[in-house]
Amino acid sequence: MATAATPLTIPTVVEARPGPEVIAERPAPDSGRLGAGTLLTAEAIDELDPSLAAAAERADRITYRSKSLSGRDIVVSGALLTPKGAAPEHGWPIVSWAHGSSGIIDQCAPSTALNEDGKVDLFGYAGFVTQLLDAGYAVAATDYEGLGTRGDHPYIVADSEGRGVIDAVRAAIQAEPTLSKSYFSVGHSQGGQAAIAAGEMAHTYGKGLDFRGTIGLAPVTNVGQAYSYGSPGPVDRGFYLLALHGLRTEHPDLRFDQYLGRQALDLLPRVSQVCTDQIWEEFSADLGTELNDYQFTPQNSAAALQVQGWLDEQSVPRGRTPGPMLLLQGDADPSIKKAVTQQAVRNARGSGTAAEFRLYPGADHYTVLGPRSDGGAADDVVEWLDRHRHP
Repeated sequence: MATAATPLTIPTVVEARPGPEVIAERPAPDSGRLGAGTLLTAEAIDELDPSLAAAAERADRITYRSKSLSGRDIVVSGALLTPKGAAPEHGWPIVSWAHGSSGIIDQCAPSTALNEDGKVDLFGYAGFVTQLLDAGYAVAATDYEGLGTRGDHPYIVADSEGRGVIDAVRAAIQAEPTLSKSYFSVGHSQGGQAAIAAGEMAHTYGKGLDFRGTIGLAPVTNVGQAYSYGSPGPVDRGFYLLALHGLRTEHPDLRFDQYLGRQALDLLPRVSQVCTDQIWEEFSADLGTELNDYQFTPQNSAAALQVQGWLDEQSVPRGRTPGPMLLLQGDADPSIKKAVTQQAVRNARGSGTAAEFRLYPGADHYTVLGPRSDGGAADDVVEWLDRHRHP
C-alpha cells in the first residue's frame, strides 16, 4: 500500500528481517509484572518509512507477553509509535492498530517486513498510521501471535488476535510514560475482525484499561461467508489456504486433504513461504480447468459441515461491546460485501452496542483507507476518534 495521498495498492515485501529465534524471558526495566501485556523489549526501528519518521517522535519495535487461547504464556511483537510535540494533560490516547492479512510466517510481521524501498512501513499502512499520528494518537500496532515470534500464527482466529491488540496497549503504556490508558481498537480486513474481538473483550481481558471504541475498515465479520464456506473463488483462494492453517492451530485434527483437492494440496506449502502480496498474485488468477474451484472446496459433506462450524466460530460481532463501534467499507470491495458488513452492524446493535455503518462509493478493499480527497475513510476515522476520545 502506498501513502494516504496516493492510491493504495497491495504492498510488495522484498526483504524481511526474521523474527528473533529466542526472545528474552525477562521484563523490561520497571515493567512491574510478568503477566499478559508485560513489556519485554523496546528497540528503535531502523530504516523506518520516511512518512512515519516525519510524523513519529518515537518508533520502536516492541515485544511483550500475551496469553494463547490454550493458556500458554507467549511472546508477541509489534510496533509503538508516538506523535511529535508535547503530550496532552492526560497523555496521548492510543489507537491499538490491527493490520490486515500479511501472511503466516515471521518474515511477514509488519514491524520488521521491508517494502520495495527497504523501509519498514507497517506492511503498507504507513499512510493511514501517519494520519493517526498527525491527529495526536499514539499507535500500538501488534503483529499478532506467531508473526515475528515463536509459534504458529492463528490466522483469522478472533480471540487470539484480540488478545494481541489489548496486550499491545498494556506494553505500550509501560514503554512510554506520555501515554494515557485510553485506547481504541482499530483495524482493517483481518484486523477489523481483530479490532471487533478486542472490543468485545475490553471489559474482561482488557480490564483496567479505558476502552473508548472500535473501528473496522473493510472488516472480516462473517468469516464463513468471506470464504464462501470453502468455495472462495479466485480472489480469495490463497486466503482460504491461510484460513485453513489458522483453523488448524485451534483444531489440530484438521486434515488439509479433506478441504482441498490434489492440485491445491500441491500448492499449499506456498502459503508457508511467502507473504500475502505474492499469495494473492499466485492464487487469484482464474485458471479454469487447470485449477478449478473444486480444488478449493471441502471434499465431502462431512468436511463441509465441519468447516462451516469452525469458520462460524470466528465470526464477529458475537456480543455487546462496551463502547461505540464504527464499521466502514467501499462499495467496490471485491472481498467484503457491504450487505455482510451491514448485517454485522445490525448484529452489534442487537447485542446492545452503539454501532454505525458508512459506505464509500467507488472505494475498494484498500482505497477505503485513503483520505477524503481520494474517496476514502481516513478523515472520517480521525473525526470519529476525536468525538469519542473523552468520556
